[in-house]
Amino acid sequence: MADDPPPLRPRHHPPVAGEIHRRDADLPDDVRRARLRTAAVAASIAGTRPSAPSLVASGQGAIARLLLTIPSYAVEGGARNPYGVVYRDLLAKLPADTELVILTHDGVADEVRGWLAGAGRTTAGRDTVVATDDFLGFSVWAEDPYVVISHDAAGQPGGSHAFVEPAAFPRYGDALVADQVTGAAGIDLFQAPLHLQGGNVLIGDDFFFIGIDYPLLTFAEGILTAPAPAGEDALVREVYRRYLDAERTFVPVGTTLPVPAAERREFRLQGATWVEDLYGGNAPGTRQPIFHIDMFVSLAGRGDDGRARVLVGDPREAARLTNEPLQPHAMAPVFDDIARDLARRGFAVTRTPLPLVYSDDPDARVRSWYFATSNNVLVHAPQGARPTVYLPTYAHGPFAGALAATDRRNAEIWAGLGYDVVALEDFHPFAINLGAAHCIKKYLARG
Repeated sequence: MADDPPPLRPRHHPPVAGEIHRRDADLPDDVRRARLRTAAVAASIAGTRPSAPSLVASGQGAIARLLLTIPSYAVEGGARNPYGVVYRDLLAKLPADTELVILTHDGVADEVRGWLAGAGRTTAGRDTVVATDDFLGFSVWAEDPYVVISHDAAGQPGGSHAFVEPAAFPRYGDALVADQVTGAAGIDLFQAPLHLQGGNVLIGDDFFFIGIDYPLLTFAEGILTAPAPAGEDALVREVYRRYLDAERTFVPVGTTLPVPAAERREFRLQGATWVEDLYGGNAPGTRQPIFHIDMFVSLAGRGDDGRARVLVGDPREAARLTNEPLQPHAMAPVFDDIARDLARRGFAVTRTPLPLVYSDDPDARVRSWYFATSNNVLVHAPQGARPTVYLPTYAHGPFAGALAATDRRNAEIWAGLGYDVVALEDFHPFAINLGAAHCIKKYLARG
């Protein structure tokens, strides 16, 4: 058992019935594996793939179109619903000329339309609410089940946009999101023979990052098979060129250091036996400290020296700012190693405080450790205008004191890079489920 645990810190936001954790999976393993093994053959037989694909950037250009998926569990319960608090705040702060596409459930669609009206967005007439069956179990994690590209489309001057889905996705309801919104949004749909999730992809101007676990899993799961192991790198890069981006350079993000897998261990607190969850989301053999790189990496355009600027989370700096012990399970050496590797590749790396925090469920006697990430941001960067970053905040409830320092420092870093900073609401309800602002939207088009 762990010795001398930190004191009790009850969760300050109410539980939400039916909420979906970012690592939840409801597609049976045997079904998922069968789809993975046949993905490459199915793609070949279908004979459809994008022409001259180009990924929609993570931080360059104005946010022209944005997808949100707002399920009923994020709406029901009125003003006390912590997800609803965040969405209403976000809708009020997004650029007025950004076109929104919102997928929601039939039963709460009118309430979501009311949120848009309350944010003053109805006068533009640009936003689209797509209401679907109440039984379709999609989640708030709009970022994950696909990537979005522009591509050459016959009969469409200037091309079109499209979702590119992976070979299989573990959350069944989320795997149907693209099918639900393609018609209303006028977006095409392709499927690639790849292990792929949008949160593990970040797109710069002439490069794109993918967390290294996913190209490795593409081969480990039998989706692609190279003639020899030495040919795997060339093969996956060629498939990326065909389905994701024909011009940008693929850059893997990962570490050579050992990374612990998720675990649950017992400890004693106030005379009782508790359990605590550590390394949330980490699979055995992972080469990433968090299962999606958007949780600890941000892209911030280019500096005056022409180098692409990359922000990498730093648990060590967060512990210093909050005057709290650096926990061994913060994996600080792993984040340091990734930052060093990106600097070695020529990127201008800035370290940003990444607090590792915990919340307690006294009834269940469960302590959940998670990263209160401010790397997981939205960026609006119109050409020729000052860019804006939308930052999740965490100095709320029992964290109001300690995390004010890290919220403030993250805002200072972005402001120092030339960005206007818009602080968003309390993202603890999302972060404890392994996501934040970047995870609950999908860029559909950039201006």
